[in-house]
Amino acid sequence: MLILTVGLVIGILIGWSWPQPPWARDMQSRFVRFIRSSNNRLDR
Repeated sequence: MLILTVGLVIGILIGWSWPQPPWARDMQSRFVRFIRSSNNRLDR
């Protein structure tokens, strides 16, 4: 569990320091849209 937490912290720091490539931004926007749409369906 500690290794997973350290890996997440390192990944977050790297993600903040380096710009995202276009494919990563596209995947992130698709994922966020999917989560938002599924939340909207559950709220009704």
